[in-house]
Amino acid sequence: MQAQTYFYGAFLLQVVTISALIPWWVKSRLQAMMLAHPPADYPKLYPESPARMQTVLNRFMQFNSGILLVGLAMLAHVYWGLETELFGWDNQGGLTVYFLWQYLPFAYLGAQGVKHHQMMRLLNTKQQRSASLLPRRLRDHVTPLWQALIAATLLAYIGTVVYMAQNPFTGFAGYWNILFVLGLNAFFAVLLHFQIKGRKTDPHQSHHDRLQQQRLIGRLLVTGWVLANVFLNTNMWLAYWDMRDWNLVVQSGYFTLIALIMSQTNVHQPEDYSVYQ
Repeated sequence: MQAQTYFYGAFLLQVVTISALIPWWVKSRLQAMMLAHPPADYPKLYPESPARMQTVLNRFMQFNSGILLVGLAMLAHVYWGLETELFGWDNQGGLTVYFLWQYLPFAYLGAQGVKHHQMMRLLNTKQQRSASLLPRRLRDHVTPLWQALIAATLLAYIGTVVYMAQNPFTGFAGYWNILFVLGLNAFFAVLLHFQIKGRKTDPHQSHHDRLQQQRLIGRLLVTGWVLANVFLNTNMWLAYWDMRDWNLVVQSGYFTLIALIMSQTNVHQPEDYSVYQ
């Protein structure tokens, strides 16, 4: 019963943080940027009208508001209703599905950001292109300490799976868990590679701002990478100790933490706005 109470609190925190607080933070930062850098002074920043950009932000908030209400209704249903499972079938599956719903408005905002930068590129009449001659290396984005943390958390999970294979519990998937975690780590490695080696989407962005953005996203990806390994390891041990109810608390808290970390990419702003004049 205590775990169930903590789960309700963790889920409420997830609902409010991801679908209310973070969207408000993102919208406020972007509106402040537009107010401080108007089209008359920074025309290259606006390949489309500010009104259109405001419409996108309003839709982003509307999507989040709808998902917020759904989350609160789900919580009220399991707290005061006769159901004890989200969606009436499974709390763990319900948490995952709802988190994916919460991600959709941010995916929409990200897609609009890509479209915004594509329009910048189409309207960019500058023929000369420039690029930094400095090599883009892994150690510029991931320090040896973080590389060690990635390796340590991955090896800890593999060691846990090997131990569990000798002492299995009900529902244990065996060595398939290792294949899954290797695939997950490869996914993060590919994301980091493209972040380091990929071209900039904003054609006007200065080299300094591009480097700062790469370092920020690199740090966020690596942090998420380590947390994913820790999360999987924690879930495995909770299942082994027959404390599966606490898995829900950990999973909801993990979703909230990941959203807070990755939301920093939505509010990152350049330092050099002169390139948009």
